[in-house]
Amino acid sequence: MITNISKLKSFGVFQDYKQTKELHPFSKFNLFYGWNGSGKSTLTKLFISITDKKTHSHFANAEYSILSDTCPEITHKNISTNEVNIRVFNKDFIERNVNFEQSKTNSILILSEEKKEELVKYREALTLLENKKIELSNSRKNYEKNVEELKKNLSTWAFNVKKSFELIETSNSYYLNYDRTKINGFIKTNTDDLKNASILTVEKVRELKNTIKPNRKPDIAVEQFTLIDTKELLLKIDDLKSVLSQSVFSKQIQRLVDNSHLNTWVERGLELHQQLGGVKCEFCEQIIPKSRIEDLNNHFSQSYKVLIDALKNLDSFIDSVTEKVSISFSEPSEFYEEFQDDYILSKRNHLDSVQKCYDILKVVSNHLENKLNNPFEIFTSQFDQIENVFDLLNNSLKTMQNIVTKHNFKNQKFDEVVKEAQQKLELHFVAEQLLKDDYQALEKEIKTIKSGCDVLEQEVKTGQEVVHSFEIALLNEAVGAEKFNENLTKFLGRGDIRLKFDKELKGYKLIRGKNTTPANNLSEGEKTAIAFVYFISKLRENGNEIDKTIVIIDDPISSFDSNHLFHAYSYLKMECEMSEQLFIFTHNFQYFRLIRDWLIKKNETKWINGAKTEKMKSRFYSIECLNDLDRHSIITNANDTLIKFNSEYHYVFYKLSALRELQNLDIEKAFLIANLSRKLLEAFLTFKFPKGRNDFSQLLEAGCAEHGNREKVYRFINKYSHNQQIDFHDTPIDNLLGEGNNIVEEVFKIVEKLDPVHYAEMIEVSNS
Repeated sequence: MITNISKLKSFGVFQDYKQTKELHPFSKFNLFYGWNGSGKSTLTKLFISITDKKTHSHFANAEYSILSDTCPEITHKNISTNEVNIRVFNKDFIERNVNFEQSKTNSILILSEEKKEELVKYREALTLLENKKIELSNSRKNYEKNVEELKKNLSTWAFNVKKSFELIETSNSYYLNYDRTKINGFIKTNTDDLKNASILTVEKVRELKNTIKPNRKPDIAVEQFTLIDTKELLLKIDDLKSVLSQSVFSKQIQRLVDNSHLNTWVERGLELHQQLGGVKCEFCEQIIPKSRIEDLNNHFSQSYKVLIDALKNLDSFIDSVTEKVSISFSEPSEFYEEFQDDYILSKRNHLDSVQKCYDILKVVSNHLENKLNNPFEIFTSQFDQIENVFDLLNNSLKTMQNIVTKHNFKNQKFDEVVKEAQQKLELHFVAEQLLKDDYQALEKEIKTIKSGCDVLEQEVKTGQEVVHSFEIALLNEAVGAEKFNENLTKFLGRGDIRLKFDKELKGYKLIRGKNTTPANNLSEGEKTAIAFVYFISKLRENGNEIDKTIVIIDDPISSFDSNHLFHAYSYLKMECEMSEQLFIFTHNFQYFRLIRDWLIKKNETKWINGAKTEKMKSRFYSIECLNDLDRHSIITNANDTLIKFNSEYHYVFYKLSALRELQNLDIEKAFLIANLSRKLLEAFLTFKFPKGRNDFSQLLEAGCAEHGNREKVYRFINKYSHNQQIDFHDTPIDNLLGEGNNIVEEVFKIVEKLDPVHYAEMIEVSNS
């Protein structure tokens, strides 16, 4: 059974309804009283939503929570999966099933009781189908639970990925707005990559993080990193070794051989004298003997000159190598961040190699200088490390050159490189999250459950086909019409209106009289009777069991006279008393009283050892629409006056009397005074002055002789009763609140003056 409505939001006049602690839980029998416009019919649309397994179309954005003693909580989120067996009679039911303009109704499909064996098999198939539906429902709930858990995980994972990218200071809006939809799409698109993905190292992640930063930098010149030709260098070193080991064949002047500085000085002087063509010594201006010139030429022979030229060439080559070794370096900050660490390390290694090259070149230069200064001496040197040192130098140059190339490549294809790095990071971050929470196991579980749901859905479909095949053989539209006509005759007290099954229409025609003419021009009472009997007939359709059905009845007595009022009551009692749970809504106090007096006897009160125990099978409620600044409806326990009084007049008198005692009125109660005052005076004055009066003004004129008081009461009631909203330009709130108490007093003065005895007894009853 439904035990309560704990929440109802954005559902018509139920703007933000919440169950109060004082409200009794619903029982087997539940009777609701409320005036027109209070929200009764709106509430029945909530029950229609349960029947339809979807929120009523009038309230698409509604939120609600319906509690049950056995079923899970029904909400706007899971309404489609509820399994509550509920039938609702209200305007929606009539509009869907009865077309009075065309005098036709839908079929009533009653099971034939003649085919007993088929009936047994049908019920077995129906039971099996219901069990499969329950199994399917549980499987769907399990599926939805796992899907919901996956959604929560996806949201968490997406948030973590988003945070990771935010910390990198990326400007890409795709990652800054990373959400569940994006990560879910990424997982679906990159399933294989994620399965095979290995988590990146800390260093690689740091490199990629630096790569995706949005700062673009200029190119760096790669020409500065010129490699040393080690083959040429080694050849020159071999030449040097050869030259160092050579001995000059000449008629040596021993004094010059012994003094290298003097030798160099004389060699240079001889060259100058030969260039000038003089015979005198430029130093002492003495005639130089020819024999001296010949001696010097023999000393500085051709082989000597060749040796010296070779040494000078080698010296020039070594200088050029030294110059190549010495290069200027770019600053690390000129590179993108992901390359800076490698560049700094390579630069450090290169500088170490440069120093080693300087050291070995200095040794070579020293040997050259010694040989130049002492060309007649023989020198030996291996220079063993020179190849290794210069290979290291070239390798470090290549490394730096490669870093520069990467930098320039990124610069030229900046967007592509950044995008590729972002995708690698996204793959890493997502794979990291999926691995941590074992996504594959969760996905596998969901697929397994979904596969089970698919199997069950097919089994339910097959079961429905089996049940339908039995129904085709068992259902008897004629029996449905027969039962309807029988009940309608009892209800109306006459049998002139009947249903007749029409195979072409696949429904029933409403006919009147023996000539089977269409039943046109039906009265409102007849329409209500037909719709209500039709509803009761359909309660047992397709083998539906009334004792396993929740029945909702919304005002089945519209436009009925007193005779039909009793028929409606007795018919409902006879047909629906055995329902699993019954809800009845009405605005008619006479009908409320009939139902109340029937249901109140269902409750049992016993005294055991002085203790009171109650077994409450029936509960009574009021639905009230509060006309304050935000018009809304509430459900409350029925006031005692509704239960113990036998007329609406008693109830209205009691309510107005209670308002009379209040010292301060709020807006809601001020409007209520106007409505209650009108109801009370209309009822009392109509009885007191039975001559026909056309309107409320004439009734008030007959009952109140004092023109001033009469005018004040009339204007207040006429202005503020039945208001659906407050107009701040036309309804001064201070006036409404200020005059409310005065009007109550004036109303009771009118009643007391016209009938003091009646007034005194009503006050006594209200206070009891």
